[in-house]
Order: sequence, then structure tokens, then C-alpha cells
Amino acid sequence: MSRAGELRHRLTHETPVGTPDGLGGTTLSYQVVGDVWGAIRSDAAPAEIADRPGAVLTHWVTLRAPAEVMPGDRLRLGARVLLVEAISDAEGRGRRLTCRCREETP
Repeated sequence: MSRAGELRHRLTHETPVGTPDGLGGTTLSYQVVGDVWGAIRSDAAPAEIADRPGAVLTHWVTLRAPAEVMPGDRLRLGARVLLVEAISDAEGRGRRLTCRCREETP
């Protein structure tokens, strides 16, 4: 559980928006929803990437509720982009949300 002072990272919340591409498909872009404050904890796990040893970096972002973050949304921390994969309310009281995020690299 995070204390209020730990929610010190200002993150930009973005949601996906699909626009028609004129050829029957859609182009995915992201629209800024607003800023949220959160605590970030990182975890790395070994993984094999292209037949070479590597690591997958996972971030656990705790936000003050109500935050309207959904799986598939993104949280930006400067140039870093965190894709929200799952959300949980561990306490069950609706006060804090924990988002499991994967860092995207360009």
C-alpha cells in the first residue's frame, strides 16, 4: 500500500482512439485524458527475446481512485510509455488502483 507522499510521479493518462484510414481499416492513436499522480514500482523478469537472453520490465503503478484508467490505456512519464495491461483494487475499498504496466520502447 502506498502513502499519499509516495504518489509523487506525475503521469499523463492517454486513451486509444481509432480513426478510419480510408482503406477499410483503422489507425490507432492516443488522446490525452489528463494527468494523474502515482507511485511506481518496477520489477524485471528474465525472458528470451529473439533467441537471446533478456529481460521484461514490468511496472506496478498505484493511482489514487477514482482514476478512469482502463486496460489498453497508456501512462506517460516523460519520454517513457507504460502500457496498462491490468488494473486491480487490492484493498477493495475503491481508494487506490494498482495498474500492471509494460514499458513500450519505440
